[in-house]
Amino acid sequence: MKITALKPNKLVKWKCIAGPKDWVGTDIIFQLKFKEDQTFVLFTHANWKEEVEFMHHCSTKWATFLLSLKSLLERDEGRPLPYDVKIHIGD
Repeated sequence: MKITALKPNKLVKWKCIAGPKDWVGTDIIFQLKFKEDQTFVLFTHANWKEEVEFMHHCSTKWATFLLSLKSLLERDEGRPLPYDVKIHIGD
C-alpha cells in the first residue's frame, strides 16, 4: 500500500501497488466522522477494474475486520485472524 492522503483525525487513503492482482490500482479509504460524542469510520474500497467475485468477498471480509476492530477498541475483544468470521471455503 502507498499512502496517498493523510489528514490526522479525518482521512487515510491508500493506493494498492502490490498484492492480489484484482486489488492493484484500487483505493482504500478510511474517513473519520465525529457526531454526538462518537467517532464513525466510513470505509471505501474503490476503483476495482471490474466487478469480480473476489470484490464481493473482500467487501464482506473488510466488514468483519472493521467490526473486530470496533470490538477491540470498545471491549478489548477483537477477533483477528485466525479467529475472524469465515465466509468462504478455505478461509
